[in-house]
Amino acid sequence: MQCASYTHARRHPMVLGHIAGWAPPFQLTIAQVLVVLVTFVFLTWSWSAWAAHLPSSVSFLAAVGLPVAAAWVARHVRLEGRSLPRTALGYLSLWSAPNTGRAGGRPLRFAGAARTNTPVWFGGGNQE
Repeated sequence: MQCASYTHARRHPMVLGHIAGWAPPFQLTIAQVLVVLVTFVFLTWSWSAWAAHLPSSVSFLAAVGLPVAAAWVARHVRLEGRSLPRTALGYLSLWSAPNTGRAGGRPLRFAGAARTNTPVWFGGGNQE
């Protein structure tokens, strides 16, 4: 079923149904896949720092459960009414914007005071 409407796109974000010919038991957004991969890589990279202090079964549950929990959070968290990647892009564009703002897509620069050779007259000399 194909729907080309704004409401459909907002309620049903772009999801991945097949990953390299394999279909997961649930649909994942691109942000969720990235969160799972980054979390899993970080946990395997830091395995020696934290897994030695836990029983092996708890370590395994943490290595599997934390990426799944992070993916669930990435799917359901809303900041300023936006999804996590859109919020990150919004803050990135805010932080990279010039302090004076933009006008027409270019950094806004205020002109400084200009010297002029024109004489200036401030009023009459008659005071009564």
